[in-house]
Parts: sequence; C-alpha cells; structure tokens
Amino acid sequence: MEQEKITELINRYFEGESTTEEEQQLRKYLSDPSAPEQLRRRLGYLTSLTENIPEPSEEFYERLEAVTHTEVTLSPQRRALRHLAAVAAVAVIIAGLWMIFFNQDSPVTRDTYEDPVIAMAEVKSILMTVSGKMNSGVEQLGKVSTITEKREELEGLDRISDIVAVNISRLRYLDRLNPANEEINTD
Repeated sequence: MEQEKITELINRYFEGESTTEEEQQLRKYLSDPSAPEQLRRRLGYLTSLTENIPEPSEEFYERLEAVTHTEVTLSPQRRALRHLAAVAAVAVIIAGLWMIFFNQDSPVTRDTYEDPVIAMAEVKSILMTVSGKMNSGVEQLGKVSTITEKREELEGLDRISDIVAVNISRLRYLDRLNPANEEINTD
C-alpha cells in the first residue's frame, strides 16, 4: 500500500471521517509484518480493537436512569423551614444596614473651656512644652556641626597631600641622573 494512502487513512481515522472498509484496510496494513516498525508501534493498538461494539440494551438505559436520576422531595415542614430561614436572613441584613446607616450618633462638638482666657493660657502652656522639647533636640544637632567642621579640615589636608604628590612626581627625573645604587666616593 502506498505511504500517501496510509497517511490519508490515518488522518481520516483520527478525524472520525473514515468508513468501516477504510478502518479494516488500516488494521490489515498494521497487522502486516512488512509495515514500518515505527508505525506499528505507534498505531498497533488499532489492530486489537474489535470491529463490532455491541449497542447497549434498553434494560441498561433503564438501570442507568434508576441509579443516576434520584428526585429529591422535601417534606412540607422542611419547605416551610427553608422559607422561614430566607425571611430571617433578609430581616438580619435589613437590621444590620439600618444600624450602620441610620442609627449613628454623631458626636456633638462642644468647647472644652468656657472662658477664652483660660483656653489661651492652656494653649500657651502646651506650646511652651513643645518648644522646650524642640530646643533640646536642636542642641543635639550642634554636635553634628562640629563633625562637619572636622571633615572640612581633613579635606584641606587632602589637598596638601595632593600638591606634595605632584611635586614629588616632578622630581623623579633626578633618579635617572643619580641612581641610588651607585656609591659615592669620599677620599
């Protein structure tokens, strides 16, 4: 059988468009030992499939229906209880919403001090306390400013060090004129 025809039969089989005769041809080809081994390994299960699958009987469908279809019927007391539970749930939701939105006592704003002079004295007292605490915090910042001054002094030393390094590098030519390993003769 041609390879193209076999490929066509396989495609039609997997798409569900093959006829019974085409499926028999495909099974016959796959059971032939001359068929490619790879194809027989991949599709060999097709040869073991039975051609005639029996249709289920009416009795089977009746038993299946009896097992799977069970109708649940509630007693009148249970139905009434279910309706009562739904009504109670709605009542609880409405009561909760009413408490949230309509039953809020707004706080009444009132003055703490009746006399404005006493109120002003209290404000001044509080401001003096806050001012004192802020001043104690600012004193600590004085120590930070001395650290900054010391850093500026060290930067000045760094500049001096750079100048000395540049001048020493200019004097390196003297090493070439008088090497250090020559001995100076003093007679």
